[in-house]
Amino acid sequence: MPQINLSLIKGNRQTNLDYRDNLPVNFTAVAANIKGDQGYLLTHDGLTEFAQTNGTARGGVYNERFNQHYRVSGDTFESISTDGTVTAIGVTAGDSICSFANSFNTQAILTDGKLYYWDNASLIQVTDPELGIPIDITWFAGIYVMTDGEFLFHTDIVNEQSISPLKYSSSEFSSDKILGVGRNAQNQILAFNRFSIEWFYFNPNVPVGTSVLQVIQNKTMTIGIVGTHCKALLDEIFFILGGRKDESPSIHAIQGGQSQNVSNREIDKIIGKYTESQLSGVFMEARVVDRDKFIIIHLPDETLLYNHKIAQEIGVDSAWSYVKSGVDTDEVWRAKFGVFDPRAAKWIYGDILENKLAYLDQQSAAQYDDPVECICYTPIISGVESLSIDQFEIETIPGYATIDFTSAFSMSYDGVIYGKEYWNLISKPNEYNKRYIARRLGYIRKDFNFKFRFVSPDKMAFSGLKVDVS
Repeated sequence: MPQINLSLIKGNRQTNLDYRDNLPVNFTAVAANIKGDQGYLLTHDGLTEFAQTNGTARGGVYNERFNQHYRVSGDTFESISTDGTVTAIGVTAGDSICSFANSFNTQAILTDGKLYYWDNASLIQVTDPELGIPIDITWFAGIYVMTDGEFLFHTDIVNEQSISPLKYSSSEFSSDKILGVGRNAQNQILAFNRFSIEWFYFNPNVPVGTSVLQVIQNKTMTIGIVGTHCKALLDEIFFILGGRKDESPSIHAIQGGQSQNVSNREIDKIIGKYTESQLSGVFMEARVVDRDKFIIIHLPDETLLYNHKIAQEIGVDSAWSYVKSGVDTDEVWRAKFGVFDPRAAKWIYGDILENKLAYLDQQSAAQYDDPVECICYTPIISGVESLSIDQFEIETIPGYATIDFTSAFSMSYDGVIYGKEYWNLISKPNEYNKRYIARRLGYIRKDFNFKFRFVSPDKMAFSGLKVDVS
C-alpha cells in the first residue's frame, strides 16, 4: 500500500490566476528531527491575565539599571511589579506608539513628540526649545540620540536636558527622511531613512559646539524602512519592513552592512495589500523563547510571526505563520509590546483592546481563558488520479489535554473549496496512546489537499502526516 508523507508546516491553495501559500494559524514550527520529520507544528503560547492597567497598551520597556518594568498605558506612565501590582507614576499624554531609551540616570519616554525623563524619583518633561518634535530615540555613548525626521541631534554629555542647536547633524546620502534611529552591538548609530541607512560613530575630538555624530564613510545602504517602528533587533540583526526605491516593501535582515530578504512571495503579497501610509504605522518586535527566535509584525489587519531559527535550519518558506485572536474571525493578535521581565521570568504583553497585561503562557493556548482557533494545511498533491485514500494518521502528543480534545479535517479537490469538516477525538486526559487516524476517505479524481482545524484552550503538536493510498 503506497504511502504519501505530507508536510503541515506550509500548505498551498489556488486563487485567481495564481498559486498561493496557506500559512499555519496560531501554530509555530519547531525545528527537530521527530520520527523522521525535519520539524513539527506546535500551538502558539496562550495569554493569561497578569495585571489591570490604566489604559490600553502603547509600549513597554525593562530598565536594567533601575531593575524595573515600565509601561505606558493610555496617558499613564506605570511601573509593573512581579505580582501584577501596577503603580501609576505620572502622565505621558498621547495616543501613538512610544519609544524608550535609558541612560545611567534616567528612563526616557518619547510620546507624540514630547520627551519625558524618569529618574526613579520624579517624572519631568524636557522643555528645551531646541528639542523640536522628535519621533524616535536611542541611547549612545553617554548621550540620548534622537531624530525629528530631518536631522539627528543629541543631548549634552553633562546635561541630559540640554540640546544645543549647533549639535544637529543629518543623513545626507539622499534626500529621503530619517524615520528612525537605532544602535548596534558595535556601538554605532543607525539612521533609518525611507530608502537608505547610514551609520554614525562617536567622535570625541570634534570642535566644541558641533555634533559628536560622524558618518561612517562607505557603509551606507540603499534600503530603508517605511515607518518609525518598522524595525526590530534580534540576534544582533535588525529586521526591517521596507525596501529600496522603486521596490515594493518587504521584510529584510540588516547585518554588517549587508541585507537579506527573509520574506517569501506569500508574505510580500500580504504586505502588498496595504498602502505605504498604512504600513508606516506597523510595529515590529522580537522575542526569544526556548532558543526559538521570533519577529512579530503587527500589520493593520493581521499579525505575522517569523521564526528565524526555522528560516536558518529549514528555510524561509517554512518560517512564517499567522497569530490571531478570535474564533471563526481573522482578528489581529491582541497582545503587543512584549517585555521580558527577568524578575518574573515571563514575557509580559500589553493589550490593544482592554486595560490589562498578559503573560505568555507556555502551558496553555487560551487567550484570557478563551479557546483559540488553530489551522494548518497540506500542500496540493497531484498525480494520484483514480487512487483511493485508505487512511491518514497524524503524529500528536495525546493525554495531556485538560478536556477532551477534538480536531476537524476537511479536504479540497481543487485547491480552492474545502468540503465538510469531520471531527475526531484525538486526545483525552491521561490517555497517552490515543491516535489521530481517519479511514476510508474515498477516491481522488485528480488532486487533493487537507485542512486541519481545532478550537481549544489546550496546546497540541502536529507532525508526520502519513496518507495511505491504493
